Amino acid sequence: GDGAYDDGSGMIDPNTGMPLAGAGADGNKDLFAQRDEEIRSKIVKDPTQSRFICTICQFGGSSRHKVFCHIESKHFQDPNITYNCPYCPKSLTSRNALGAHMSRTHRGETKNSIFPKETQLF
Repeated sequence: GDGAYDDGSGMIDPNTGMPLAGAGADGNKDLFAQRDEEIRSKIVKDPTQSRFICTICQFGGSSRHKVFCHIESKHFQDPNITYNCPYCPKSLTSRNALGAHMSRTHRGETKNSIFPKETQLF
């Protein structure tokens, strides 16, 4: 990434790994929402099959979620955006990576989804 998403605040809730609401000039919440919207804009439904396609590289997946995770990890790597594990010091580069880490490492500790219902991605 070119750093366009970095508002400089770096304010992340250590308990959830998610940005603090209203942090920074524009707020990291807006920063993440803007990034999610940009990722979503790169997903199209294949009209001939029940698949979703990444418009950047034509990767196909059976769900929007799979293609979203692909785009976030392959095309939207940004060292300024990380997701912190709420249970240990580990920091990951995508929500999907955080979810995989939490399910492998903290299976009994996880209480809440890293994809909150109030923040529908799709």
